[in-house]
Amino acid sequence: TCPCSLAMSSLLAESAQGTGNSSSGYAAGTSAPAPAPAAASRLPKVHSCSASLLGQVVHFHVTLLEGSAFIWVGGPRLGLDDLQVAVPTRFDPVPSLASVRGDPDGPGGNLAQKLSRKFGMLVFMSFNLPETEPEMMLAVQKESQTMLSALLEETSSSEAAAKQK
Repeated sequence: TCPCSLAMSSLLAESAQGTGNSSSGYAAGTSAPAPAPAAASRLPKVHSCSASLLGQVVHFHVTLLEGSAFIWVGGPRLGLDDLQVAVPTRFDPVPSLASVRGDPDGPGGNLAQKLSRKFGMLVFMSFNLPETEPEMMLAVQKESQTMLSALLEETSSSEAAAKQK
């Protein structure tokens, strides 16, 4: 599994407290300004990690937006060769799928529909792993679900805490 899954809680807590590390984009020796009290619940939320799944390096990038999520999955060769959009409807249990780039019948479309159905939200999915075996698809699906669940849970708990104040 992705090593960031295990550390997701602490990373999200760090970002909510404004205690970023050197990858924060600030010069060495300086830190990010402290966020406003409600900053923890603000969207978009971004999370990236890399993992070795079944002997292959896989990069994940999740951007959580208001009512939707953009998920990019790829290997060392970065790109946007595939982009699918899935949206749940009340008329069909299977979310509608639109292909912006790539094959709508490919693994990205299938994964976008599964995530959209599970989370009941609009999902933009860019799947950029060549010739993916079923075992890899399952590993990518599980990791994507774990990351998206953690981000959504953190966002909802932050919003609830902000409302109590």
